[in-house]
Amino acid sequence: MIRIGHNPNTNMLPMFHFLSKDHPLLESISAEPTGHNAMLADGRIDMAPISAFSFGEHWSDYAILPNLSVSTKGRVGSILLFSKVPLKDLDALTVALTDSSATSVNLTKILLHHFYGVVPHYVTMSSDLQKMFVKADAALLIGDAAIQAALNKPDCYIYDLGEEWFHHTHCSMTYAVWAFPKKLILEREEEIKTVYRLLLDAKAKALSNMGDIVKTCQTMLGGSLDFWRDYFNQFNYGLDHNLLSGLRKYLDLCFEQNLLASRPILRFWPEE
Repeated sequence: MIRIGHNPNTNMLPMFHFLSKDHPLLESISAEPTGHNAMLADGRIDMAPISAFSFGEHWSDYAILPNLSVSTKGRVGSILLFSKVPLKDLDALTVALTDSSATSVNLTKILLHHFYGVVPHYVTMSSDLQKMFVKADAALLIGDAAIQAALNKPDCYIYDLGEEWFHHTHCSMTYAVWAFPKKLILEREEEIKTVYRLLLDAKAKALSNMGDIVKTCQTMLGGSLDFWRDYFNQFNYGLDHNLLSGLRKYLDLCFEQNLLASRPILRFWPEE
């Protein structure tokens, strides 16, 4: 049995919608990205789509499954910084950070510190925009919480962090990678390969049946079919050369901004 992390957010439906729910080799454990980050680190699960930043924290112990990620080149639509003031005016003000993400939290810090030259005060909170705005001048939300908040059209600035990243770096941004402890290669090689094939097959089926994905998202969160089609047009669930270049750029900046203790090296298995 391989215990895999199941992310319930809509942006992950193309990975999970067609993945077998009763395969004898799979046990799915649902959580937000930060939950999976912690579970993989302490051995409660064997594999998950973890935050790219979490891979950077554990790169010497983890391997990445090839051709699987959650990435965009530009706008992402569900990683949003809601702010009462323009980003350049956030210096010494308070920014509330979601407790659901590691990649986006540190992307926020890179954008504000490195590209805008501002250093706010940070507080970490659960994902509720109204409560965040009581304590803070800006609030980071991800996933379905970000989509729902934006659909409510709050009276504030809304910054798409994928768009901001691309504006400043001209690079794609990879938010999550599928990772597992390298020790499993020796212990459970064939099982890992089998699960990898199941994941690739599920992704391929979803990308060929995006109408089903779009309708499911509309049922979950509302919004128009056109909204969801446009939303998923931004995403890339592979991990090609260009996406790897953006991922390396992000991890390098995390290291250079002292957000990571060492400069990560990307390691993939199975090799193709």
